[in-house]
Amino acid sequence: MRVKTYGSIYIGTYETSLRIYEVKKDQGLRVIDDLRKPVSVGHDIYTSGNISHETMDSIIDSLVDMKQALEEYRIDFYQVYVGYAVGKAANFWILSDRIRLKCGLFVKLLTNSQQRFYNYEALAALPEFSKMTESSALLADIGGSSIQLTLFRDGKLLTTQHILFGAASVRENLISLAQKADAREQVYEMILKETDTFFNMYLKDRKPEYLILLNDNFNNVLSLFSENSKLQKAIEKKDTVDFLNKIGSLNFFRNTFEKFGIEDPDGMVLPFLLVYKALIMQTDCRKISSPGISIHDGIIYHTLYNTGTLRSSHDFDKDIISAAYFTAERFGSYQPHIKMMDKISTAIYDAVAKRSALPRRCRILTRVIAILHDCGKYISLSSAALSSYTIVMSSEILGITHAERKLIALVIKYNHKSHFTYKDLKDDLSEDDYVIFLKLLAILRICNALDSSHKQKFKDMSIRLRNDTLYITVSSQQPLNLEKEYFREKGQFFFDIFGIRPEIKDKKEF
Repeated sequence: MRVKTYGSIYIGTYETSLRIYEVKKDQGLRVIDDLRKPVSVGHDIYTSGNISHETMDSIIDSLVDMKQALEEYRIDFYQVYVGYAVGKAANFWILSDRIRLKCGLFVKLLTNSQQRFYNYEALAALPEFSKMTESSALLADIGGSSIQLTLFRDGKLLTTQHILFGAASVRENLISLAQKADAREQVYEMILKETDTFFNMYLKDRKPEYLILLNDNFNNVLSLFSENSKLQKAIEKKDTVDFLNKIGSLNFFRNTFEKFGIEDPDGMVLPFLLVYKALIMQTDCRKISSPGISIHDGIIYHTLYNTGTLRSSHDFDKDIISAAYFTAERFGSYQPHIKMMDKISTAIYDAVAKRSALPRRCRILTRVIAILHDCGKYISLSSAALSSYTIVMSSEILGITHAERKLIALVIKYNHKSHFTYKDLKDDLSEDDYVIFLKLLAILRICNALDSSHKQKFKDMSIRLRNDTLYITVSSQQPLNLEKEYFREKGQFFFDIFGIRPEIKDKKEF
């Protein structure tokens, strides 16, 4: 039986940590070591926008120890990641350079989209995940600098929203209000205010059955008070509330640490307790689960999936499409039109992908573009493409990276622009990505032409590529004059990009 060891180092806003895993194909992951060291990155960024020299030295000292641990375990493979919030420091690249010079480590800066998706990949690997999301669930991923809330209904991912307020922010507000007698009450109200919009906008008429607390900090905090308090399995909300009231009475955990003899060396236990209590009290759910997922779990699962070491049983592409449709519906897109666009774009991609060397990943991007291309009409009919661009760039979809979201948004933005060159997009796209952009744009335009009336006139349709011609054969009881006119115009752009001439044939013409 082949056994591998993997190491994951993560530099966050309030701690630097190392986790070492043993991986067996038939047994999954097993943690064999876990090292953590508090750091003050969040405090430094909050107060000055820079990471102090003292904090840099602390990070480097901890990384030296962690690298030694990796060597002692003879790790097969390891990675060093930095949380996206740390990258916001004005002197982050100085820290990165010092780590390379003094530790011999090369760090990878995560985007928010990557960080949240990695966590989600680890969560989806749990056997109980499907059960919790098959009816309705709210997933709360709480970190030092922000909170990510993701809503599921009927097994489908609907939306994910990013709130720039996390436990480190709570800690800084507690420090600044330290002289106030009601400091904790004020900060608690502040947390409620920051999250209230999401609950009113997305949960007003929805009561998720489960609240899933994704970050492992809740388990770490509760384990300080009781060995049996971990919520690995979903338990009734009342039991969780009773426990929180037991350790915190009714005064926001004022005497908690003295009562239980708990030390809080990095000052993060209370902030996390306040955030978790606020979310638990706000959510009208029946059960609460905290499976103990950490960013390290996410990093390792993502690596194992990408290398083929493990296979995921969860369909992440299905989540992406579900979230895209939810966004389109929220902004009033005409559902019959976007469903037709989704169908046509997928068929055209399948027909030309091999010949055009489009990456497999572009299939899902093509579908998202088709679904969201009209969402900006909700804001402005005259500037629909630009409004759609803004909506897409402001809407996170779990499983879509920031770079992919930018590509999707740009294709939609340029859908109706007749004249542009690479010079107009060089700040956003590499030359290789620009070529992919053009191909996706050509597919969008020809799809839009085929349903330009928004009346879905085709009863059935077949698309096949033969030599240098893409034959699109349709059957319709209605005249296709408008579609054919637009098709002729957009077809030339498609030919210029792919070198493939599209032809539309109505079965009535045979």
